[in-house]
Amino acid sequence: MKTLLLALTLTAPLALAQSHHTPKPDPTPTGPTVLIDTTLGRLTCKLFNETPNTTANFIALANGTKDWPDAFAKPVHNKPFYDALEFGGVSNGVVAGARFGGGIGLAGPPFPAEKSPISFDHSGLLVMKKSTPDDPNDKTALTSSSIFYVFAHSDAEHEESGTIFGQCDEASIPTITALSHALLTVDNHPTSPIAINHIFVLKPGDTTPHLSANVDPATVTPQPSPMPVDPIPAPQPTGPTATIDTTMGTLTCKLFNETPVATANFIGLANGTKDWHLPSTKALQHNRRFYDGLSFGRVIPDFMIQNADLPSDPGGDGDIGYEFSVESIPGLTFDRPGRLAYANAGPNTNQSEFFITEHPVHRLDTNYTIFGQCDDASVKLVEAIARVPRDQHNKPLKPVVIRKITIN
Repeated sequence: MKTLLLALTLTAPLALAQSHHTPKPDPTPTGPTVLIDTTLGRLTCKLFNETPNTTANFIALANGTKDWPDAFAKPVHNKPFYDALEFGGVSNGVVAGARFGGGIGLAGPPFPAEKSPISFDHSGLLVMKKSTPDDPNDKTALTSSSIFYVFAHSDAEHEESGTIFGQCDEASIPTITALSHALLTVDNHPTSPIAINHIFVLKPGDTTPHLSANVDPATVTPQPSPMPVDPIPAPQPTGPTATIDTTMGTLTCKLFNETPVATANFIGLANGTKDWHLPSTKALQHNRRFYDGLSFGRVIPDFMIQNADLPSDPGGDGDIGYEFSVESIPGLTFDRPGRLAYANAGPNTNQSEFFITEHPVHRLDTNYTIFGQCDDASVKLVEAIARVPRDQHNKPLKPVVIRKITIN
């Protein structure tokens, strides 16, 4: 399945030989407790001693015992780094740690990444962002000096992008969800900042402090700014209507004539008039409807729902024998809910996987072909499908099946 935003292809899990060994249980965090006070409530998280450098770095920045550079690269002494920093919404959680937004204004250079003590199949994880050097020959993973995520839901899609160094308690999950929802519903442009007030680091025996007062919005950096208005008006869909009958209801989407390749591909696969190949055997499929019987294999609240690959796809890459390029149409952006678009793993890798968005999401602009617009009732159904119980790969535990797609 092609994964939006992460630009990677999730592969099917390897079949493991049966073993009589009892699996080693995940460790319980035994490090300090941190209280992350936000403008929407408190998160209570326990840190892992198994990631000593990552944990110590976070504590020092929270306490203000580690110097960090200001906007003029001058060291700031004895001042907590995270106070008054704005959150950003991400899939299944929130992110913070850049004083000037967009990954700018970090606390310093990255450092060698440590191995996380547990996997991403847990909710409430506290994760420091991880990256690899620009040099393709250098495989050394590096941990950001200050950018961290908090995830409300387990999410294996982030396994390669972060070092887990803490676990938040169950009572914190609704607050993480509320933070993410408040940001993603407005495409990360809230009318007033959603920020960190203060982070307390508690030692054994410390009394739990009262919830910190909300920071002055004027002190929060970066300040929210309005989304730029596209000078080119968005075209209205004037093509055929796609009726997607699912086991949870019907999605109705009007297609765009402005994206002829993508629209024709979708219609041909839906009607069975376009040939394709079985990923498992490469056998040509002629006059066979592609989407009927498939399910939604990736659903993420406040983001989108995406159809799954064929069950017979051994690599999980959706390879049906051909690919086509992204069609970028002036004025046609992810500026509203209900955009119907193709998922891909790069500019020239569109095939059959489509997704439908729940909110405006401008970060996807120009990278994915929008070829349809779903109506308001369909957006409500997208919201419902996106919130069905799911596993750590964002796959519904009970399949939501596409019964049939009809083009009129």
